Amino acid sequence: MSAEPTAAETTAQPVPTGGERPGVGLFWFVPLLMVLLNLQGLLKFDRSSAGILFVIALLSGGLYLFQRSLNGALYWRELRNYIITPIGYVSAVACLLSIFGFFFLGIAPLVPPFWDAQTASIRGYLALLPATFILFVPAVTMRIWAEERKSGTIELLSTLPLRESDLVLAKFAAAWTYVSAIVLASLPLALSVYWIGENFDWGALFTMYVGSILMAGAYVSLGMVISATTREQSVAFILIFIVSAVMFLANYYLIRQHIPPAAAGIIGFFTLGYHYDSFSRGVVDLSDLFFFLSFTALMLGINVWILRRER
Repeated sequence: MSAEPTAAETTAQPVPTGGERPGVGLFWFVPLLMVLLNLQGLLKFDRSSAGILFVIALLSGGLYLFQRSLNGALYWRELRNYIITPIGYVSAVACLLSIFGFFFLGIAPLVPPFWDAQTASIRGYLALLPATFILFVPAVTMRIWAEERKSGTIELLSTLPLRESDLVLAKFAAAWTYVSAIVLASLPLALSVYWIGENFDWGALFTMYVGSILMAGAYVSLGMVISATTREQSVAFILIFIVSAVMFLANYYLIRQHIPPAAAGIIGFFTLGYHYDSFSRGVVDLSDLFFFLSFTALMLGINVWILRRER
C-alpha cells in the first residue's frame, strides 16, 4: 500500500506551463446588455435589480480579464493542493463548524442567536466572516510561499518559463477560489431560511456575498505578501494572524465604539472590515468596491516585486 504523498512532495510536482486557461467567455456581457435595455425602456427592472445586474456585469468582466491572464495549468495545480492535503479539509471543516455554531447559538456582541433574531436572513452568518478570516485565512495562506522556500521548490519555479506575475496570480486565484467556496457553502443555509421565513431579501444577500468574496480576496492577497517574507509556516501564520486581528479589532472596537465619526473614516480606511460594513447592510458602495479591488491589486503587485527582488 503506497504512502500518501507529503505536502512538500505534492508541492514539488512538475508544473506544466501551458494548457487551457479558464474563462467565463461573454457571460459578463449578458447582464450589461440587460442593464442597457432597461435604460432604454425595452426591459423593466427596478433600481435595485438594475444595480445588481450592473455589479454582476462589472465583476464578471473583471473576472474574464483576470482569467485571460491566468496560467490555467498552474492554477489547477495550486487548487488541487488545497483539495488533496489534510490542512485543506481540516481548515474548511473547522471554519464551517465554527461559523454555523456561532450563527445559531450567537456570540455577543457580534451577532444574536438566529432564533432570537426572528429575521429571515443569514446576515448574522456573513457578519461573522471578518472574525472567522482572522484564523482561517492565515491557515490557508501561510504555506503559499513559506513552504516553497523551505522545500526548495521556489528555485524550481524560478527556472520555469513563467513570469513572477504568473506565479502570483495562479497562487492567489487558487487560494481565493478555495476561500470563496467556503463562503458560498452557506447557500444551502440561505435556501433553508428562505423556505421557512418570509420577506427574504435576495438582493441584500447577493450584495453581502459580493462583499464577502471581495474581502476574502483582500485578506488572501495580504496573507500572500506576509508569507513571501519568511521560510517558516508557523511564523507566517502568526504574522498574518496578528495583522488580521489588529485590523479587525481596530474596526470593531476603536472605530465603532471609541473614535469620533470624523476620525473613524480616516482610520477605518486602512481596515478591511470597515469597507465590508456597507456590503453587510446590503448596500453596494462603489468606493468600498474600488478599495477592495485596488487593495488586492496593490498586495499582488508587492508580492510580484518581492519575487523579482530575490531572483
